[in-house]
Amino acid sequence: MGIGIACMSGKGGVGKTTTTINLAAALAERGRLVLTVDCDPQSNLTSGLGLNPYELRSSLGDVLIGRATAGQAIVATEWANLHLLPATPDLTATEAELPSGLHRETLLRDALDRDGTSAAYDFILYDTPPNFGFHTVNALAATNYVLIPLQMSGFAVRGLKEVLRAVNLARSRLNPELQVLGMVPTFVNLRTNFSQQLLSGLADLAGLRIFQTLIPPTVKLQETSLAGVPIVAYAPASKAAAAYRQLAEEVLQVV
Repeated sequence: MGIGIACMSGKGGVGKTTTTINLAAALAERGRLVLTVDCDPQSNLTSGLGLNPYELRSSLGDVLIGRATAGQAIVATEWANLHLLPATPDLTATEAELPSGLHRETLLRDALDRDGTSAAYDFILYDTPPNFGFHTVNALAATNYVLIPLQMSGFAVRGLKEVLRAVNLARSRLNPELQVLGMVPTFVNLRTNFSQQLLSGLADLAGLRIFQTLIPPTVKLQETSLAGVPIVAYAPASKAAAAYRQLAEEVLQVV
């Protein structure tokens, strides 16, 4: 079975989608077969990997409703070993289209297991919406681990408690094996006292792994979202590319 990692945050703009894309690309660069799953109706993971959400033959929404299997909706990206189960903005309406009843929270897990998709990949990375609704819960039911990109801001740090609460609820009700893989600090500028103080405070959080990798604030990462290219391909010699390669190495050491 592929190792599932869901990137999760209750706040937007913390580098969640960027981390999903670039960690996946760095793992694929190391020869791992990686599936990325876009669970966010904003479809930023889909466009960030070079696809137009409005030109897809099928997507995650079709899989959840039963109009397509996971295998039918998955597409290969331009980069070796990196595949995508894409999303469209129509994913917003998916929950309303589903019949009421049990097992709605495990639809994604069931779909990935049904046709052997879960077993076909070394890693499955889920990009979740910046909330704790239906699509995030489905990702938490399907994954093994939660990776928390944590922006160096007071709001993001305060929201960490809600992320951990959602993980604990999912573990108790849907996925007993679910674990927090750790936190990866994003938008870190070590030249500022604020970033240094927040990093020092994170070290005091007992029981939570803080990855040594620090993701720097850089225009290059902003450019990749428009170009639809992972940073390891867009600017392979950049500090940001080196950071995500280092994060991939750290992840491989602990899973």
